[in-house]
This record gives sequence, structure tokens and C-alpha cells, in this order.
Amino acid sequence: MKTDVQTRLKTLFEETVLKRKAMFIPILGVATFMLVGYAGVDHEKPEILSNHIEIPYGEKFDTDMIDIIDNHDERSELVVNANTQSLNVNQLGSYQVEVEATDQFNNVAVKTIQVDVVDDESPKIKTVGASNGYYIEVPVFGSSDLSSYLKATDNVDGDVTPFIESDKKLDTSKQGTQTIEVSVSDNSGNTTKETYKFFVADMQAPEITLKSGNDITVNYGSEFKWQDYMTIKDNLDVNVEPQIEGKIDTKQLDQQTTLTVIVKDSAGNTSKETLNATVKDVTGPEIVLSTNKVSLDKGAQVDLKSYITSAVDNLDGDMKDKITFNTIDTSTTGNKTVTYTGMDTAGNKTEVQLQVEVTFSGERIVNTGLSKRGCPYVWGSTGPNSFDCSGFTQWVYRQNGISIPRTSAEQRASAKKIVSLSELEVGDILWRSGHVGIYIGNGQYVHAPHTGDVVKVSSGIGSFTCGLRYQ
Repeated sequence: MKTDVQTRLKTLFEETVLKRKAMFIPILGVATFMLVGYAGVDHEKPEILSNHIEIPYGEKFDTDMIDIIDNHDERSELVVNANTQSLNVNQLGSYQVEVEATDQFNNVAVKTIQVDVVDDESPKIKTVGASNGYYIEVPVFGSSDLSSYLKATDNVDGDVTPFIESDKKLDTSKQGTQTIEVSVSDNSGNTTKETYKFFVADMQAPEITLKSGNDITVNYGSEFKWQDYMTIKDNLDVNVEPQIEGKIDTKQLDQQTTLTVIVKDSAGNTSKETLNATVKDVTGPEIVLSTNKVSLDKGAQVDLKSYITSAVDNLDGDMKDKITFNTIDTSTTGNKTVTYTGMDTAGNKTEVQLQVEVTFSGERIVNTGLSKRGCPYVWGSTGPNSFDCSGFTQWVYRQNGISIPRTSAEQRASAKKIVSLSELEVGDILWRSGHVGIYIGNGQYVHAPHTGDVVKVSSGIGSFTCGLRYQ
């Protein structure tokens, strides 16, 4: 406004003073009066009415929010500045801000007002993933945690998803639609409420797991079974059978076929896999034994081939006569292994094993000794129809595949183990200096006693010193 007045005075001066020099002094005096008089009219500073204002969290401070009046100037004509160095609009709280208002006549008003940064915005709830709007798809037996399907964020508190509350729990064990009202509040008490429909359904396709990848080898002559090459598992259906597109002739060596495996569950969810199958001879002959474990007496003769029941190859046919195996030594006790090996013309090898337990049979030794009861004692005789004591034990053991020395002293010296009388086992040799016998159990033994006597059974072992064991 001051500028407008000065402009009018200048115009008046040019038109009046320059054109009418005679009136120069009076007019100049009038103009001077007008300028001086007008400039002295407004001496009143603006009035800042606001004592307290609120601004939303995160918004820029705007001086237009401050209520200021002036006796002469309009609000838009005032120059308003604020010292906002202490103000943080990203931190809730109260702040003191100094405001300065200047009118067009340079009248200045200064006032400190309270500025409160407040949160008046409610959290926002959004669906997670591909769900749209208020209709959310949930897999049956999936998570019942609403945070799996909804996310809540607040302008101040950030992620407030953990604070979502609902009027009921989500039950994913049954299929169908469930309507749930959810709400979430921020630390300032702003609350948002929404209602969502959760549709629980079987949305999971069957899982196909390939055991050996997509490229498979099918054994020549075998029956193709999908179970040999894959497993199929569905979240709801127990037994899901695949549909196999394509056929394979396992009697055609090196045939290559592409098989498409399609699996669909009762809800219509579908999975698909492809198998590239090639027919090859990949197995050796099938060797069948009559048993996989036998027990033999020490020293026994054994026909290991007799345990082979059959040996048949998928291409070469009967291979029973082509099966090889190792031999075992039955002269010593212990566990032995016989390995039967078959190899077909394609180089496929098969091995099966027979476990053989070679044992020392005390009862068999006793029975051999008892069979000679009544045979006369003859000093120096080693059988088969007469014996002295050590000749008797030597002959009995020899019949059972065990070689021991001739005399009682030598027999003691060569024993594998000297045992006490309390440790005796059936078949052990009873020994004392100058005499031996064979223990038959229950405190009895069979022996060739002395000249004039016969091989017989006697009781009482207390006269012997120890036992001799050759097992």
C-alpha cells in the first residue's frame, strides 16, 4: 500500500510541478506532508493470537497454521518467520517455537508458542501375498496365525502386525469360509478395524519326488513300476495314483521312451513330471540259496554247491553251473563266510553269502567214546577194539577230526586250554599224571581204566587234576 501511495505522489508531482512551475512550492509542500503524514499513520505491530498449535507427525511445519491479525495489513501481507531449530516433526512431543510477524510498516511482533507433534493417523492393514481385497485364500492345514495373511503398519510405530487382534481364531483344519473381524491400535490409541473373509481350501498340488532324477534306466525284462522311480505325497489324499502317458517295452534293449507322469488330487490340484526311460540290462543273475546260515561240526565235510537252489539271469537264463564260491576250512572252529558270485554276459555281478558256524561238538565226542564201552584195556593199544587210556582219548578225538598227541603228558602239553574241574565242559579230557578220560557231564567220565578192565563210565572226578580243551 505504501508503494501505491508513493507512485500516486510521483505522478501528481510530474503533472503539477513540472507543468505548473508557479505552483511548485505549494504543491511540493502538500506532497511532503502526504508522505510524512501517511508514513506515520501505522505504528501498531501485528498480534499473534495462537498460543498452541498441533501438527501431524512427519508433516512440514507451516506458518500459515498460526493465527495472526494486524490493524492494517491483511494476513497474506504479513511476513511470518519461525525458529524451528528445536522442532522435530518426526518425534512426538511438545516444542517451544518462537514466531516473528512483521507488517508492511516494519512493525514486528514476537511470541513463543507451543507446537505439539501428534499422531492422529490410524494403522493401515493390508493383505499379504496374492490375496485381493477382503477375500483371503488360506491353505488347509496352513498357518492359523493371522500375520501370515495380514500386515499392519503405522506411520509412527512402523510394523504393528504382532498387535493385530481378532474376534475369533482362524481354523485351518476345516475347509470353507470364515469371517473374522480384526483390529489394531498404535501407541497413540488410533485404531483400525476391518472385516475379512478367509477361504480355507486345498490349494496344494501333490508332491512328486524323483528318486533318481528325470533320466531313468529300466531293467530288461522287468515290470515297470512307478514306485521304483518316484514317491507321491499329498497334503490331504492318502493314496494318489499317477496317470502315466506313454508306454515302455522292457523286452526291447536300448529302447528310449518319454513318459509323462500326471498326478491330480481330489481337489483338482495337479502336478506333472517327465521321465526319460531307457531299457538296459542292469542286474546280475538272481542267486537263491536254500539257507543263509548253517552250523557244521569241526572237521566235517561239506558240499557248498548243494546250498544253491537256483541262479537265473534276466538275459542269460539258468546260470546255476556258472556260480563260483570260495571254500572254507572246517578243521578250525569259528564263523566262516562262503560268498557265491555270479556274473552275466553284460558284466552285471551278483553276490550272496552263506554264514557257516564251525563248532566243536562235545556230545559227538562223548557218543564216540561211549560206543567203545566194553572194549578191553591193553597197554600201548590205540584201537579200534582195544585201548590204553591215552590211546582211547586219541582215537575218539581223531574220529571227530581232531588230532591230538599219543601220550597223556603230550596231550596236556598240546592242549589249547587248561581248565579247572569247575570249568569242565562235555567232551573235555580229564587229566591227572598217568591217566586221562573224557568228561561226559554230571561228574561222570568214560575211560579205559587199567589192565584187566574195559572201557566204561565212572563217577567222581575229584582224583583228576584238570581238564584239557582242544576246541
